[in-house]
Amino acid sequence: MKSELFRKGWKNITLGKILTFQRGFDITKRQLQPGEYDVIFSSGLGGKHNEYKVKAPGVVIGRKGTLGTVFFAKSNFWATDTTLWVKDFHGNDEKFAYYFLQTLHLEQYDCGSANPTLNRNHIHELPISYPSLPTQKKIAAILSAYDDLIENNTRRIKILEEMAQTLYHEWFVKFRFPGQEHTKMVDSELGLIPEGWELKQLEQVADINLSSIKSGNAPEEIKYVDISSVNTGQINNIETIAFVEASSRARRVVKHGDIIWSTVRPNRRSYSLIINPIQNLIVSTGFAVITAKKIPYTYLYHALTTDNFVDYLTNNATGSAYPAVNTADFKNAELIIPPHELLNQFHKFCADILSQKQNFHSKNLNLRKTRDLLLPKLISGEIDVEHLKITTEDIAA
Repeated sequence: MKSELFRKGWKNITLGKILTFQRGFDITKRQLQPGEYDVIFSSGLGGKHNEYKVKAPGVVIGRKGTLGTVFFAKSNFWATDTTLWVKDFHGNDEKFAYYFLQTLHLEQYDCGSANPTLNRNHIHELPISYPSLPTQKKIAAILSAYDDLIENNTRRIKILEEMAQTLYHEWFVKFRFPGQEHTKMVDSELGLIPEGWELKQLEQVADINLSSIKSGNAPEEIKYVDISSVNTGQINNIETIAFVEASSRARRVVKHGDIIWSTVRPNRRSYSLIINPIQNLIVSTGFAVITAKKIPYTYLYHALTTDNFVDYLTNNATGSAYPAVNTADFKNAELIIPPHELLNQFHKFCADILSQKQNFHSKNLNLRKTRDLLLPKLISGEIDVEHLKITTEDIAA
């Protein structure tokens, strides 16, 4: 098979000559012992262990089950038997190898019958085109600059999330709020709560699915979010699509401060807060869109993403194959509502934090998009890097 990656001036060779793969080591999740070393399965990190088998830096690919996935290890690790790891880089740049392998689409070389499987002997024979070491390092440096910025932004997002969650937990779970020393605790259906606080159903303080797009007033083009594009606390993909070509589920209208919650399999925690949405943002009818009407959205978002609320939805979900909740389940959920003065203090603190978090997330989406566009062009040699200079400042701009 002739490789599409052959480029003038690059070395035409087989994959096994520049990267030698070795099957990983047997271990199950039950056998893991508390430790500092990452354990890498074909689907990614699977926990920590007190031993390692491979010294860093390392590159791992999915061998069984999930094929073609590629992982880079910065510290010593345990590659499981569902993976192949690079035993010998033959003097090549490890980070470039990580990026290079992402472009090979190794899942297409499945040789398993019942369970998808990669055979290292088969992929060792793949014809490829590989650049010189200086070129490898230049390409790896450019792509790593994007990944480093994404990693830094991700850390900032986590810090901001922890700040807001910590304040919510202190004030509204532990009841260590300003003035709590002068407030008496009283009985309620949910246990002891501060005097003056109320129990209300969600429908009393928020609207559910307030607005849906109609064919008569639909824009020509929408920005669509489906359930698979949302995980815990963030939207990972927004699809630009003509409304006439959109799914019949592309109907829920969202605005700033709305909370979207997947009604299917609520235990997966597929929810997000909508902050400063782009024009014509529409989400699937598989989401419940919750709009705060009498309390700040910052408080409502945190109240609707606690373990207790997730348990409530999970326990009310019906259906065996696709457990789901309905609009009534959301409306009937009971919440503790503190006094407005305290809610406003919380909102004043958290609104800016959540806005910053969204800005960092938006930057990451753009960085990933640009990196993914550059990756195949750089790795294939389509973009000549000999005289190309891109700094971290250029990328961040």
